Formats: sequence, structure tokens, C-alpha cells
Amino acid sequence: MGTAIAKIGSAIYRRAATSQNIGRLVYSTGGNKGTFYDALLNTYSKSNVAKQFARQVNTLATNFKGKVDDVLKPLCDDFGEYGSRVKKTAKITGKVPKGLSELTPEDTIAYITSGNFRNVIGDGNGARIIFDNAKDYNKFMKRLIKAHKNKQVDLQIACVENYHGKGVKPYIDDAIMDDLQKLSYVDGAGNIRNTTVLNKIKKAGYTRANTDLYINGVRVEFQIGGKYTTKFGEVEHYLYDMRQTGVIDLSHLSPEQRQLFYKMREAYQSIINDKVRNPKFEKYLTDIWNTLRIAEEKGFKEFPKLPKPPKGIPEILSGENLMLLEEGAVCNKLLLLG
Repeated sequence: MGTAIAKIGSAIYRRAATSQNIGRLVYSTGGNKGTFYDALLNTYSKSNVAKQFARQVNTLATNFKGKVDDVLKPLCDDFGEYGSRVKKTAKITGKVPKGLSELTPEDTIAYITSGNFRNVIGDGNGARIIFDNAKDYNKFMKRLIKAHKNKQVDLQIACVENYHGKGVKPYIDDAIMDDLQKLSYVDGAGNIRNTTVLNKIKKAGYTRANTDLYINGVRVEFQIGGKYTTKFGEVEHYLYDMRQTGVIDLSHLSPEQRQLFYKMREAYQSIINDKVRNPKFEKYLTDIWNTLRIAEEKGFKEFPKLPKPPKGIPEILSGENLMLLEEGAVCNKLLLLG
């Protein structure tokens, strides 16, 4: 914690944080004078400071990964495949300014003085469960709620985002969502809050249940999904990469996959701002997510055949081609011509 604040001036911070006039950290005394809070935002908006803080978050998350696994793995093992990861420093760096900007000045003080400043970044630690059986989603959520209520482990449910495409079956039903809405938790700044519950339709069909948990006082991102949506979700993020114009890390892709990526990106960028074709493409992606959810619900033993793009959408942007960007997939050169 002291290292993270050192860029602003550790001596100033220590005096300010222990002062009886700590309110001056967030409220200007008049005129155009800035506050400590302003200085914090400005300082952490600098790339070198954000990167240093991100390294610290990454190190802490790496050291904390075992605790995350100790708490979540026993809850998941008899329902499906559990996995966890630590977010890379480069990914964390990009989230630092945004994470700070979303805090109130009062919460910023609370995070700093409680020593929980790392919780500004909520997904340094991440975990997920991939279910074997479509009938187990709500059973698992009841187990998670029970752990929250009974304090069997130091686990609190802070937020549940039940995302799904229009017409696509979400992973958590309304009755469970109602139960989640009745919970409360203590956040990293020491505030008692009601658990946030969101049941939201995503235009491009994204269907997952994303949760924010507190494990031993540390924020952890936890994702819930089935085996087919998880598989597609691992490559769907390339659509975001295709919208970017900067340098993208494609080092884990084969030369053929990189060639496919660039061809798909060129086609995708041609329709992004098209008021007719872009909504049509989003509807197509929703159809893919729906195909995958139906396959999970029906217990298909193999990954289902994905629908083809509708008229007006380049064939190169097919779901089948997107799946060829999966790590380790063999890219058929013939499909590059699609």
C-alpha cells in the first residue's frame, strides 16, 4: 500500500490519512485549489504510475490465487470444471484510471485508510465454473447464497450480472435473482451495501452470469456458464480486438490464424458504423449464443453447428471462422477465402 501511494508523496499521504481533518482530502478549501482526491486521479492517470500500481495488483493477486482456489473450488467441483487465473499486468494497467474514476471521494479515502486500495481493480483475481449439466445452475447459486449467509467461508456476493441475448435463456432464473437481491455485504472500503443484481439483455447476445465476490475482503471476478458458451466466449473477445486500431497481441496465434484475424477485422470494420448491417450482425451473434444455449440445455455431446451469416454480412465473419481463432485450432486455409 505504501509503495502504491509513494508516487504522490508517502509523507504527505501519511499525515493526511491520519489527520482529523481528513475531509480536506476530498473537499477543496475554496477557489480553484485541487484536492488530494484530484491529485490521486491525475497521478494514476499517468501511464507509468498506473503500470506500477498494476504490477503491485498483479503480484498481490498472484499471491492470493491459492486462497481463491481454497474457497471456490470445493463449492464447484461436483458441478463442473473449475478454473482460476490472475489478470496480466498489461490488462490491469488499462483499467486503473477507469477504476479510480468510478469511486466517490469518500470511498477513495476509505479504501486508502483501510489498506484495501487494490480493490479499486476488481478482477485482478478471476475464476469460473463450466457446468456439466444445465440443470445445476440454480442448485449451484443456492449453494453460493448459503455460503454467503452461513459464513461457512469468508465469501460475500457483491454483484451478479445475469447477461443474456434477446430471446436467449439466461443462466440464473428470476427466483434466484430475487434471493440474491435480498443479500448485503461489506465492501473493501468497509461500507455495508446491498448486493447489486442486474438482469440485462446484451445486443450482441453475450450470455453469461458474471459475479463480483469478496473473498477474505478481496474482490474477485467469478463467471458462470456452460461448456459451449464458454468455448465461444473465449474467441468472441476477438471482435473487440478487431474494433481496435492499436497494437494487438496475437503472438499466441499461428500465422494462418493471424491472417484470418486480419481478414475478419477488415470485414468487421467495414460494417461497424453501418446502421443496417451492424444491427444485423449483432442479431446474428445473438443467434449463435442462442444455438449454444439450446445445445447446452438439450445436453448435446458435441459442439453444435453454428448458423451461417445472413445476407449482407460477409461470409468471412461466420461463427465457424471465429471459432478458428481458438488457441490451438487448425486454421483451414480454404476458409480464409470465405
